Amino acid sequence: MHNLNIKSANKDYQVNFYKEIDDIIKSIKDKKAFYLIDENVYLLYKDYFKYKPRLVVPALETSKTLDYASNIFDHLINRDFKSDVHLVVIGGGILQDLGGFMASTFCRGVKYTLVPTTLLAMCDSCIGGKTSINHHKRKNILGTFYPPDEVKISLEFLNTLDKRNLFSGYGELIKFYCLDNNIFNIDLDNLEECVYYGLNKKSKIIQTDEFDKGVRKLLNFGHTFGHALESASNYAIPHGSAVIIGILVANEISSNLGYCSERYNTNVRDKLLPFITHLKLKKEWFVFDKLLSYIKSDKKNTGKNINMVLHNNGSYNIFPINDLEILETSLSTVYEVIRLCD
Repeated sequence: MHNLNIKSANKDYQVNFYKEIDDIIKSIKDKKAFYLIDENVYLLYKDYFKYKPRLVVPALETSKTLDYASNIFDHLINRDFKSDVHLVVIGGGILQDLGGFMASTFCRGVKYTLVPTTLLAMCDSCIGGKTSINHHKRKNILGTFYPPDEVKISLEFLNTLDKRNLFSGYGELIKFYCLDNNIFNIDLDNLEECVYYGLNKKSKIIQTDEFDKGVRKLLNFGHTFGHALESASNYAIPHGSAVIIGILVANEISSNLGYCSERYNTNVRDKLLPFITHLKLKKEWFVFDKLLSYIKSDKKNTGKNINMVLHNNGSYNIFPINDLEILETSLSTVYEVIRLCD
């Protein structure tokens, strides 16, 4: 089984792969462990947690709020947990964001372990130390950098993952392969290798730029329009699928600006379209002015320009875009292509 060692300014940590879920549960022997569990995961695997001190959390963006976090803090305090508590966070990206935020702030920081249960969480968000909650309709606007003490992964969880969330996970994997100019060699039939590939790629980047000041920003490839589409659809488009659409828009912009060939743009588009044709998209989610308002409110855009990660003749760079017509035209083209494939 794979494992990965990650160095961090806060604390170094390991990613360990396990064959079965039972192996993970048995490996957690800390008597101070308290479990935060995704509600969907708990309903599927409740026998594993029958005798574990726990709190079951709905896997909804509405759980990632100060109000909801406050309720969990109250629960921990009422149970007399202190700085020696060990939070075991079991779930997908929402639980990881919320659980990491709570671990970083409860008693000024406590031990926590991540057990990702979705493909997206396994291949991407479980490492890097970003924690976050939403506030006043602003996605991930509050948060910290606070890596887990360990990440424990078992692909057995994916046996019960629905197609919508499985394909969402493919989105982040696709991003990593794109950044390596290796998208045409992705082999999703060997999923464990793909997960390790994504984590290994990300680990090299975050160990160079842990706090998102330079090269780590390249991991936002596909996220400019991706995050906006999530918000515009009220999260009906799952994150990874929105990232795939965002990649298509970014490549269309690159092509229109002369940064990549039309042939490259078309070949990548043909490769990625099968991963989003299952989505039921609504035209009103693609209204440019609405998406632009979400993009401008994104914490990554701090000036007048729209900062985007774009493919540039075999490499990836961040470009400040001020030509809104190119953005709108590119979005419209991608929407029409997706619609015709529906």
